[in-house]
Amino acid sequence: MRFLLRLSAAIDALNRAIGRWMTWLILLCALASALAATLRYGFDWGSNALLEVQWFMFGLVFLFCASWTLQAGGHVRIDILYSRLRPTTQLWIDILGGLLFLLPVCLLIAYDSWNFFLIAYQTREASPNPGGLAWWPMKLAIPVAFVLLSLQGVSEIIKSAAALTGHREMPEFRGGH
Repeated sequence: MRFLLRLSAAIDALNRAIGRWMTWLILLCALASALAATLRYGFDWGSNALLEVQWFMFGLVFLFCASWTLQAGGHVRIDILYSRLRPTTQLWIDILGGLLFLLPVCLLIAYDSWNFFLIAYQTREASPNPGGLAWWPMKLAIPVAFVLLSLQGVSEIIKSAAALTGHREMPEFRGGH
């Protein structure tokens, strides 16, 4: 179990670091948006590349912060039910949900999106808009992000199993009883 907990800590550190780096894209996206608006309305000049780079940065933030959000427990749950359950039941739900839903879906999306990336890369897919950006690099982000989300799912399963087996502290009961 020690090896698995070290693996979990490494996955957590990786996704936390990526998530923190991605938050800088929020600032860059806001600056790009302000620049695009200033250029368009102040100087009557627009740029498709500048608009697309905003979309790409937003997409990267969304994709690469999903793992960090899972780690922080920020994904949507049915808390009205989940929060009323005992910690051991919550841990079992987390383990089974990860194994039966999260991992299969993430790995399927990663696998399928890899093929879309390969096609886009081979054809050098790019925006049809004048001055637009290449799209194939963004398509690479999709399978990479879902692999990272899968890894974080594995980490969460390890931590839940460790708590159930006494190798990690049991989470506090947050119930509404």
